Amino acid sequence: MVLPPRGPLRVYATLTFFDALVPGIMLAGDVLFFTKVAGLEAVQVGIGLSVAALVGLAAAVPTGRLGDSIGHRKLLIGINLLRAVILGAYQLVGSFPAFLVVAALAGLAESGVAPVRQAYLGTITTQENRVATLAFNRVVRNIGATLSTPALGVALAVDSAIAFRLLIGAGAVSVLIVALIAVKLPETRTAAPVVADHPAPKAMGVMRDRPYIGLSLLNGFLILHMELLEIGVPLWVTGHTDAPAWATSVLLFVNVLVAIGFQMQVGRTVTDVKSAAGAMRRGGYSLLFASVMFALTGSLPSLACAVVLAGAVVLLTLTELLQSAGSWGLSYDLADTRRLGAYQGAWSVGTQLVRSGGPFLITLTLSSREETGWLVIGIAYAAVSTLAAPLAHRAARGTTLQEIRTERVVTHST
Repeated sequence: MVLPPRGPLRVYATLTFFDALVPGIMLAGDVLFFTKVAGLEAVQVGIGLSVAALVGLAAAVPTGRLGDSIGHRKLLIGINLLRAVILGAYQLVGSFPAFLVVAALAGLAESGVAPVRQAYLGTITTQENRVATLAFNRVVRNIGATLSTPALGVALAVDSAIAFRLLIGAGAVSVLIVALIAVKLPETRTAAPVVADHPAPKAMGVMRDRPYIGLSLLNGFLILHMELLEIGVPLWVTGHTDAPAWATSVLLFVNVLVAIGFQMQVGRTVTDVKSAAGAMRRGGYSLLFASVMFALTGSLPSLACAVVLAGAVVLLTLTELLQSAGSWGLSYDLADTRRLGAYQGAWSVGTQLVRSGGPFLITLTLSSREETGWLVIGIAYAAVSTLAAPLAHRAARGTTLQEIRTERVVTHST
């Protein structure tokens, strides 16, 4: 893995590493903190997290627009300082109303930081190196999350209030470091210049850019491979196969290894809108084959089951790599480059909206249909993935027309 050249891209990669420590530290850690230390019931925590998700959905696009206006670096620093303060406020929660306030603030911050971070990266990269840069940062993020996950294991092993408070404190420190690193990044801005009496490209707003919003929803559905890995595979392995329970950990480790080892190679195959849509389609076929393999494991003896499960997880990981690379290409190349924050916010809304129902959809399908459920998921996923190309073509045509009209307006006005 080759480091980016000295300058903003390397600083951004360092920021990504420390930001990736937070999921590893907080994976289930915040839920356990509120139940074991703050004294809340699991149902109350679930309600609070749902509130956070709803608030986050409403905040993504406005936050992206704010970054377009004031500069993404400034907002990136501010949001991460807010995230650190919110994690610090976790220590003060002792009632359900207080938890709802903190959860809502956390939803705002976590939903806003992703589009702002992605939009900023779009301003320091070009179309030629953007997907490769995103792939490199995805590898860095996987490494950071993997290295920090043992912190949760230590807290679970100690199982004391102090251990969980230190865990949350470590997350706050990591986010604070992210904010400090962001200070070293150069400021950029993507707000469109105003031409008197004439709209800039797509000035009606991103939410009226129907092909782009359609692609964001399609991409959200294709992100169901994450729910399959995190929820579907563990439930299937432990409840429907003869594989030992610890096989789930091994399969997740295989996923991490394949993702780290091949993300950049897959990313290099995406160079434009056409190849991005093609990557999504190939990811759909990969998941279809993986689903067939998962369905077969329910009737295999333990050794053969383990081998087939490993192969299925490799294909599932390939789906992840192809879908993510395709998503990066489409979300940037089809966006108004002067409103990257708003467009990245809209892209994340599609993802959050569809993913919110993912766990229920996966568990219902696999529990009620079992082997047939895998086939239903695989066929549906492959079918939806084929829609990426026509939708992308329509979005690209609309973007080109808007650019031509705007160029004519600018030429006429000058």
